[in-house]
Amino acid sequence: MVLCIEIEEFFPEERDGLMLIRDSLNSSVNLHGNWTGPPCIENLSRWIGITCSNWHVVHIVLEGVNLSGYLPPTFLQNITLLSQLDFRNNALFGPLPSLKNLVFLEQALLSFNRFSGSIPLEYVELTSLQVLELQENYLHGQIPPFDQPSLTSFNVSYNYLSGPIPQTSVLLRFPESSYGNNSDLCGDPLDKLCPIEPPAPSPAPFSAPPPFAMPPIPAVKPNKRFQAWTVAVIGVAAALILLSLITITAFLFRKRRGKEVRRNDSDGKIYLMHANPIPPFTLLTAYCNAICVNFLR
Repeated sequence: MVLCIEIEEFFPEERDGLMLIRDSLNSSVNLHGNWTGPPCIENLSRWIGITCSNWHVVHIVLEGVNLSGYLPPTFLQNITLLSQLDFRNNALFGPLPSLKNLVFLEQALLSFNRFSGSIPLEYVELTSLQVLELQENYLHGQIPPFDQPSLTSFNVSYNYLSGPIPQTSVLLRFPESSYGNNSDLCGDPLDKLCPIEPPAPSPAPFSAPPPFAMPPIPAVKPNKRFQAWTVAVIGVAAALILLSLITITAFLFRKRRGKEVRRNDSDGKIYLMHANPIPPFTLLTAYCNAICVNFLR
């Protein structure tokens, strides 16, 4: 008859969660030898640290039994009727356990361990939470804005928390000792003012984009090779013109020197005379002037 009751009322998902603790942690008590069979029989439990009610696990109290190691992240997700979790005075490290959806949880006693990381924001959603003890750990980050009216005991002292204490009506009820020895905490009820943060810079006013400017037209660089050829051609042409002028001038000068002029004197005698020759330079100058006048026209 007892065997039939155990089979009918046994909740294997709760047992599996507790087995994760047994197989993951070391302890000075013999959990492997003690945590066998069903954890609950009606309102009784034969397991060390386990309290039951109506075949469900409602308390896990393993205070000061030299527990060491990392808590499995999901070991509590199926122990939904849990109201007390007590792991005080052990050597547990790693992040704090997830307490998500434990709507009946009233006490979370996790002090005097080696927990690190931040306080999970989900702890704010524990509507039945009355006692939260996290002191004497290695927690850092900021304190979540606890504001549950049910919360009557709260302690996060001797950690590495930082930032302002949330000024909720619940957190302001607790004394300075609940926050002490966190060197970077500030605000009430601590006697340490928080630094005033500078205001955020206002956004710059919208300004229309500048009108589109046409890029300057690049100056056409003269072709140096073309210039050189032009100068060379002009020079050759000038030399040819000058040579032609000199040749023509010399030819005219020689022709003029060969002319004779007859002249009768008063005695009736006829004389042969050479005309005055025009110097070549004078002729060259006259030709140049004529060319320049025609060019300017």
